[in-house]
Amino acid sequence: MIRVTIQASKSAGGAPELTETRDLSTGEALVLGRAPGGTGIALAGEKASRRHCELVADMTGLSVADLGSTNGTRVGGQTITSVRLEPGQVVQAGEWHITVSFEIIEDAPAPAASFGSATRHITTSGATFDETQDYKADIPNQAIVDVGQVFNGTRGVQEIAYCAIGAGLGSFVWVDHLRCYGVHEDDILTIGPEAVPYRTYQRYCANSQIPDHERLRSNSASTPDNIWGWPGYAFRESFTTGNPRWIFEVFGEPTLAQSYTPRAGRVFRSLDRESKRIKWDKMFRDGLVQALRMTNDGRYAIYWRASAGTVAEHERNQVIVARIVHISTGYPATRFVDDFQNFLSAHPDKRHHVANAYEPHQHVYQDIEASTRPFNVVVRGRGIVASRVLQRLTEARKRNPNLRILQSIRSPIRSQVGAKWRWASRPVRDHVELQPFNWPKSAWGGDVRKIYERADEQERGKILNIMGGTTTAERSDWLAISEQGGEEGWYRAIFGSVKDIQPNGNTLAITINTTDGYEQAFEADYLVDCTGLVADLSRSLFVGDLLNTYNLPQNHAWRERNGTWEKGAKTGLQVSNDFEIEGLRNGNGRVYGAGNITTGGPYLGVDSFLGLQYSALRSVDHIGAERVTRLRPIGPFKSFGQWVAWCTNSSPT
Repeated sequence: MIRVTIQASKSAGGAPELTETRDLSTGEALVLGRAPGGTGIALAGEKASRRHCELVADMTGLSVADLGSTNGTRVGGQTITSVRLEPGQVVQAGEWHITVSFEIIEDAPAPAASFGSATRHITTSGATFDETQDYKADIPNQAIVDVGQVFNGTRGVQEIAYCAIGAGLGSFVWVDHLRCYGVHEDDILTIGPEAVPYRTYQRYCANSQIPDHERLRSNSASTPDNIWGWPGYAFRESFTTGNPRWIFEVFGEPTLAQSYTPRAGRVFRSLDRESKRIKWDKMFRDGLVQALRMTNDGRYAIYWRASAGTVAEHERNQVIVARIVHISTGYPATRFVDDFQNFLSAHPDKRHHVANAYEPHQHVYQDIEASTRPFNVVVRGRGIVASRVLQRLTEARKRNPNLRILQSIRSPIRSQVGAKWRWASRPVRDHVELQPFNWPKSAWGGDVRKIYERADEQERGKILNIMGGTTTAERSDWLAISEQGGEEGWYRAIFGSVKDIQPNGNTLAITINTTDGYEQAFEADYLVDCTGLVADLSRSLFVGDLLNTYNLPQNHAWRERNGTWEKGAKTGLQVSNDFEIEGLRNGNGRVYGAGNITTGGPYLGVDSFLGLQYSALRSVDHIGAERVTRLRPIGPFKSFGQWVAWCTNSSPT
């Protein structure tokens, strides 16, 4: 939580005419303007727009964003669209000079509660738990367990119709579909370590330098808070700001305008609204799922351990028995390449010199901005995350012009055309393939989606191999970095692989094997690695146990070698076109997957917003068609009624 205090005056340095203190939760916004509405703060005077600007809280601080005001919003004398604030900075909105002070306030933990009935829930979020303590100590080794033994065991048991494992965005979207289809909240449970379903995603965004006031870099054509997709984020932003630019971006992308993506904070606030509407907190359980076992009555026993501090210690081990299960556990870990991991193991005292872009590394930018001495930073990788890190470093360079950036790229792309598949190809600029999102747009709902879904395993593997890879959006501010930096001498790209990282006093000695056969050594203050997240399912305790217990088949990446195609590394679990994990079918019981764990399955963009919505729609429709529960297809009239309920922020009926 961020405690914000504003002191506003109509003259620079004048006595405060307005003083307000507000507490903002992560993702919450405070609107300032002549008629801000809701709980906003009113600024009298004709030069302030009705909704002039907003202060947006995230996990590490506060940002200010202009809301399409007539006279603009200025910080430090510069007109801004959005910018991160330092405590005590002055924001000018119309004739108002607003000094913004803020501090991070720790949330108070909720008291422990009992799991005595299915309707009781735990409100503590962010509690820590020991993944290995009592892990599998009383969990049966056999694939099918006697349901009577489950109820007579030492763990407390709850019965439920639907259970979502993960409690992240994938779980949220699936549960949202169930609720809009008419399933009551008392019939659903979801288990995970974060009470807020987007928290992990928000953390990845913040760490990779996309705070709440910045725009997302992933495909945001869908709306994870709205299963109908309309009104979309562009329409909402245009409506609330009075600026039709965002609608134009949607209809004009990518030739007439840059691809539209919403601000992260707006997405998170919309998810907060939908969470309250569907009563997510009532369905949520704070803890770690340890294992899943089929029961002999066609259901599933889900063994899990509640987070420490949420219940009494002797009540932490629990079992949920469910008919329908949904698994969306995300990426198991952050990727550390070998040289990175070797350096961390050998020199733990130098940990602050190396950072993965998906982990907290704000200190890198803070150290650069707090000094005027020379800094050298190596950025490894290319793609959307690397582009954003380079942009953030360029912002830091405005405060410290003695910053020099070296981008380490594995190999050059020497032609002007990148990956080709059938009639499609990607353009190349500065050795980076340009594509707004990680897959062509038709992969989400066009011809590529149909072709890929109908393809066999080998053909899917080929398509993944050809169309995959690292890309970045064609954004003018990103492309200008390499051009301007190269001309002015503070940016350079080098092609090759990092061979070694060694401490060199208070800096790093980095050796790179270049693609032309040479070794080059560089001295750097920091190394920021942007190579991504680990997709190896065996790294997940829970999914790894599923693989071992049920010998579940997995998809494979395919690679071309000597003119022939062969299987490569394992990717996600094999699922049907309706995202059912058929290897876990148990009588009338069904298990479905979503997100990264289904990579290589019937859909390319599985970990995008639209990918999560598509898999949820297919799986929920499949449950209705199979008639394994009372759930039935929604139908046009019921769908319209539920959409009206969404528009009016009423609970699903």
